[in-house]
Amino acid sequence: MKTTDKNEQIQISLCRSSRGVSMTATLIVAVLELFMLGYTIINSEFFGAYIWRYRSFYIFLLAVALAYIAAWLYVRKDIERRHRVMSVANPLCAILFYAWSLVITYSDYTVVGVVDPTVFMTFSMIAPLGFYMSPMLYGIIVGAADALMISLILGTNSIGAIINSSIFFIFQIVLGINYLRMKINAAMRIVEEQENALIDVLTDCLNRRAYEAEIDKLKEGALPEDLAYIAVDLNGLKEANDTRGHEIGDRLIVGTARCIEKSVGDKGQAFRIGGDEFAVLIKANQTDTEAICASFNANTEEWSKENGLPLSISYGCACSSELETGNTIIDLARMADGRMYQQKADHYQRFGKDRRKYFSDAPTEPDSAN
Repeated sequence: MKTTDKNEQIQISLCRSSRGVSMTATLIVAVLELFMLGYTIINSEFFGAYIWRYRSFYIFLLAVALAYIAAWLYVRKDIERRHRVMSVANPLCAILFYAWSLVITYSDYTVVGVVDPTVFMTFSMIAPLGFYMSPMLYGIIVGAADALMISLILGTNSIGAIINSSIFFIFQIVLGINYLRMKINAAMRIVEEQENALIDVLTDCLNRRAYEAEIDKLKEGALPEDLAYIAVDLNGLKEANDTRGHEIGDRLIVGTARCIEKSVGDKGQAFRIGGDEFAVLIKANQTDTEAICASFNANTEEWSKENGLPLSISYGCACSSELETGNTIIDLARMADGRMYQQKADHYQRFGKDRRKYFSDAPTEPDSAN
């Protein structure tokens, strides 16, 4: 149960922030092409023998714009799916727009004998604003399109027009790349702020807000068959705080987090859900889960030797395969908590401390565990 990759989160944020501009730009293009198609009907004499050539140009670009809008509407409710689809649709649409503007510019040249790059320049400015893509991909697409346009301009325009167009293309690429980088930096800040809101400051584990969000997701459908829940609790934190100070208590909490991370690795997510309470969600079968739990003791013992502090934890593991049909993530959590509290009670009784009241307050396992 790995968290979403940070780079993917940034791309999703970029897709979300760009969707309004992308849709607006594409709608404007669609409306303009409808207008031009209407103009070919109203003033067909203006186009003469070339009327169907230009109608085909307008129909093609209208179809591209409508296809882009349809793709966006199809995936609009699924953020991650929308990102995957639009990460392909955006550069593809930009390439088609550039190709269209190059072809229609060349067509104008064959008709009137002069290359007018105005339409091409207009689409060159729309691309970075309307269709988000990586700066590198943008540079490659625009650089290739600009090179083709300059090859059309050479020999057909004055040297001044060629120089002016070349300067425009250079500035266009530089400004477009800088604009896209600014969007990436803004998205990175948004993702970092979101991550910070879900990270426990002391331990760098996910916090209770992240835990509750994950639990809410798991409540929505049937539990995965390979889901495991591990409840972890630090033993003796109150005594450590009272006798050795809260700084030592904090070190023990951080040590618990490090031991959990070492045992779990990248197999799951660790949450700090209370002062000395942790929860772990992993995708693993019962054998693998028990092996992970068994490694807690070795890791806490190693940490204690390295840091000169006695670190002891209690834990309880529960797998979804142990539950009956219809049980929920709440039942799984209760089962793990019940086992953790039993282990904690055994720990304190073994060391001569009466924890019976503590254990009597603990949740019991659901009937399915019996």
